[in-house]
Amino acid sequence: MNLSQALDKTLDKYEISAKWLSDQTGVSPQMISGFRRGQQRIYSDSLERILAGLPAEARSYLLCQLGAVDLNQIDLQSLVISLSPEEKAEVFNALAIWVVQSREAKDSNCLPQAV
Repeated sequence: MNLSQALDKTLDKYEISAKWLSDQTGVSPQMISGFRRGQQRIYSDSLERILAGLPAEARSYLLCQLGAVDLNQIDLQSLVISLSPEEKAEVFNALAIWVVQSREAKDSNCLPQAV
């Protein structure tokens, strides 16, 4: 996923308008909209202001979309809270499967970590 797509997905997910982001950053709404559509280049100073102007959860989400953040460095609770209901269901399903498999394997070292 490229930066324009990641920004567009992030702004949609967090319901952030170009106008609101512009008010926070000083980057024009036209520049933000053009960049979201992939019709305009964004310069590093504008990108830095956009990143700084995003709420923390939205910024983390954007950086995760780009693979630019080590997930070990992210507050896991905030990340899970920011997920869509479908994404949360997928995470909880994966955890449930892991717990069941741990019980079936009777891996006593692994099970307490799951609970």
